[in-house]
Amino acid sequence: MQNENEMLGQLCPNLLKLIEEDIDESRYLVVVDPNIEDEADEADIIDPTEYNWMVFIPDRVEQALGEELFSRIPSKLSEMEIFEDFFDAERDLYGIQSDIDEERIREIVLTLLDRLAVEKIETEEKES
Repeated sequence: MQNENEMLGQLCPNLLKLIEEDIDESRYLVVVDPNIEDEADEADIIDPTEYNWMVFIPDRVEQALGEELFSRIPSKLSEMEIFEDFFDAERDLYGIQSDIDEERIREIVLTLLDRLAVEKIETEEKES
């Protein structure tokens, strides 16, 4: 089994190039947590009965991609057929309804983030 650092190098090498700090854990790029009804309260934005996963993308990813590319993440995720339902709760927090597991959701999000990083790199190369 490969370690997490190798996994990140395979799933999102371009994103890692854009981030100025060493990242060796996926939680620094995306956090996927179960949305558990027992832990929810009335103030929660994402209803656990409708969305069984919460996805949070830290500020360092927005800083790396830039605001314009970062703002595309919700629409890209909502278009994915693998997710039964999607909720854009906040700028960096999303609710997902899916039967797939936490690791697979993380891989999907990291792959998307890397595709956006490629766009940024290509744009910067054209401009220079």
